[in-house]
Amino acid sequence: MRSHPGGKSAPAVSPTRAVLWSIRNQILLPLVAIQVVAVATIALTAATLAARRSEHQIIDRLNGVTTTLGHSNFPYTQGVLTKMRGLSGAHFAVYAEDGRVTDSTLQTLQTVPSAVLAARPMERLDALSESSTLVLGGTRYFAVPLQTPAVVRDSALLVLYPETSWRQARWEAVAPPLAVGLGALGLMAAVTGWIAHRISNRVHGLQTRVSRIAAGDFEGFDPGQEGDEVQQLAGSINSMARQLKQMQETIRQSERTRLLAQLAAGLAHQLRNSLTGARMNVQLHARRFPPQLGDRSLDIALRQLAVTEEQMKRLLSLGRTEQHPLAAFDLRRLLGDVALLVEPSCQHAKVRLFQDWGDDPLTIVADEASLRAAILNLAMNALEAAGPGGEVSLKASCQEHLIVIDVSDTGPGPPAQVAETLFEPFVTTKPEGVGLGLALVHRVATEHGGQIAWSRNGGRTHFRLTLPKPNAVSAEAG
Repeated sequence: MRSHPGGKSAPAVSPTRAVLWSIRNQILLPLVAIQVVAVATIALTAATLAARRSEHQIIDRLNGVTTTLGHSNFPYTQGVLTKMRGLSGAHFAVYAEDGRVTDSTLQTLQTVPSAVLAARPMERLDALSESSTLVLGGTRYFAVPLQTPAVVRDSALLVLYPETSWRQARWEAVAPPLAVGLGALGLMAAVTGWIAHRISNRVHGLQTRVSRIAAGDFEGFDPGQEGDEVQQLAGSINSMARQLKQMQETIRQSERTRLLAQLAAGLAHQLRNSLTGARMNVQLHARRFPPQLGDRSLDIALRQLAVTEEQMKRLLSLGRTEQHPLAAFDLRRLLGDVALLVEPSCQHAKVRLFQDWGDDPLTIVADEASLRAAILNLAMNALEAAGPGGEVSLKASCQEHLIVIDVSDTGPGPPAQVAETLFEPFVTTKPEGVGLGLALVHRVATEHGGQIAWSRNGGRTHFRLTLPKPNAVSAEAG
């Protein structure tokens, strides 16, 4: 622990735990808050305006009645006050200067309170809420004194409007906008919650998929049909999974190739000395006991040993990049050499060998030794697959800008479980095989800018090696 001057150690700073705030809450809470403020503002504004409109309607109705009576030439009698009561919903009282009530629609009102008497009578009623209040018989009234026409002498008109009626009218005006606002707010909150929940679930699905990719599961999934950014993100995750799967396969291939190189180096080191000794002994035997005229068995054996030595060298280079010299030569000569090497094995296995590469030269620019090893490997595999009584065909032709080498046999073909990985190292169906031959063929094809593929057609297994013609190679180089 690092110490401060004076011998005191620095206090440990504990890391702050990150609080998870889900996307659902990030979307839902701000939107709901904005909706609450907006809807509440609109609803309250509408309710306030409705309440004022309701009060104005009451006042206009009262003013209309009083104005009509004010222009009349008859006094305010009990019958007139009763009709005014029916038209406006308010009570009316006529009182003298001393506050004594002469006529009224309220029997309980005998005297006008002094507070009302002190108020100056108005020509028009402007607002009820700002008027004095009066409680009569347990009911509160707004009390507003009005001037009376000249025909009514020495008296004033008192308007008494029930506060409960005023409040009920205001509430009836306020309730609809408030109800609509609350309904709209609830609907918007529900829709917002559903959208946030839906997006949150989709994001959670992406999170689960990414976790599976991190665990090594690179299988794709359905991104959906929404056509939005989340679908695009899902497509990107699928693309990432495919690329990771390819990278994983590449790494696996690299590891296999590296292991193959190590294995090949060990095998080549042990076998090269044995092959050299065998070849020297065959040559010594040929010198001591010359073969009869026309007997080429020892020559073929020496040739096979030389090819095997070359294959050992190729195995040494399988795990590393090496540039082999390319030269132009007639492919027919190489194919004849391969047929010569395979023919004794065909005779021994009772397999018929067919050769067809025409009479025209098939000039190719390639590494002759590696190409010979690749074609020889395909021919030997075909020989083993055909079996006794079977057929092996070795053909070559020129097609547009390509030279096609086709090696076919009448065997059953590779099993389905290795069909997709047939050209990978260590993939084999032979009990004694190690799966290196076709990997070598694939490398030779790739190094020469060609391809190797296999197919089943007409009961035969075809391995087709395609290589570019010399003019095509020159054009690509230029």
